[in-house]
Amino acid sequence: MIHTVIRITPFGSFDIPGLERWLGSMSAKGLRFSMTIGPLTCFERTDMDPLQIHLEPIQGSPDEDPELNAIYEESGWQYWGIFRNNFYVYASPDLEAQAHTDPATLDYALNKFFRHKLVEGVLLLVANLLLLGLYWQGSPWEIDLLWLRYYPVETLSNGKTIPFLLAALGFLLLDLSYLLGLFHLMHYRRAMQHGGPVGGQPGVGWLLAAGWLLLLPVLINTVQLFSRADYRPYDLEGSGFVTLTDMEGDDFRLSGTPMYNPDHISHGGTLLDPEYWSFRQYGSFGPDQSPYDVPHLELSIVRYPLEELAQLRAEEWSRQEINGSGEYEKLTAEYGLDDIYYAQREKRIHTNEITGEFHAFLPGGIFILRRENTVLFADYYGHQDLTGHLDKFAAMLENL
Repeated sequence: MIHTVIRITPFGSFDIPGLERWLGSMSAKGLRFSMTIGPLTCFERTDMDPLQIHLEPIQGSPDEDPELNAIYEESGWQYWGIFRNNFYVYASPDLEAQAHTDPATLDYALNKFFRHKLVEGVLLLVANLLLLGLYWQGSPWEIDLLWLRYYPVETLSNGKTIPFLLAALGFLLLDLSYLLGLFHLMHYRRAMQHGGPVGGQPGVGWLLAAGWLLLLPVLINTVQLFSRADYRPYDLEGSGFVTLTDMEGDDFRLSGTPMYNPDHISHGGTLLDPEYWSFRQYGSFGPDQSPYDVPHLELSIVRYPLEELAQLRAEEWSRQEINGSGEYEKLTAEYGLDDIYYAQREKRIHTNEITGEFHAFLPGGIFILRRENTVLFADYYGHQDLTGHLDKFAAMLENL
């Protein structure tokens, strides 16, 4: 038999009467309070025994207080543990037991507890600013809405937009849960002072649970960023990547500059940023030449969590205009590929309207290839037929 039972806490963090009634009802069902984990409460199975539950606000550090426990034990209360670092939990078999007989003492404890929670609110505000500030480039006012309309997958997979939206919604729910908790605490204090009815509003705890559920992937993503787990390059040698040498021949001279001929594959990604690979390679060029005057190859690969996203991304890429290339043609799928788009680039001459100088751009071609949930964008400038190397690109995708 499983002895531990976990439930989402339905009441707000500071809703003392609501939490007391809920813990008491759980005890009557044979579930005794054990501990809390964020928005979750853990119980241990025991005999069904209706008990009176009291939550004593913690006014300092969340450590056990042996002296306070002894005082309560003398009055017939049993200490059960600490609830969310906010309250000591006590239980009594006497359903009419009263934990406080001095209203002034209770008011003092609640007032000090309230001030302590106001300080925690300031810390929550700082956390809002820090985490949202980290991903501010993904905020709606930083996004090109026209680009989002036509290229949603590219926009939402930039590693900033989804984390910002999740963090913003998560903090909205956490902040609302916190403010409602303060409201319930103030209402409870007023009721204790004037002898009014003591309520308790269920459902607020679900705001806290939903907020943490939205924030959890953002926090994991942030840890990956700060631990540098978002960038994991590896050596070009033995990688299986298509290179200019594969296309131009073994006697083709490559650039000696690491910037234009790196010895590694750029590779990375996080929980909220799709896994990617990128690589570029240029031929050797002289001091009076531009790197774009010689054959070169640029590769970008993205792996999405869903195949449908990869399919949409391939379609988005095929809609983007590339200078010097014609329209994309969708070829018959082969070599284990699911989608093949190809655009041929013709050699062109560009004339500067001011100086009258002209510049010749190399021909070439562009591949957009999809295999399941992985999409490749290959941009080649040179005189080779890109379609003649389709099998090499397909094998590269298969081996990723």
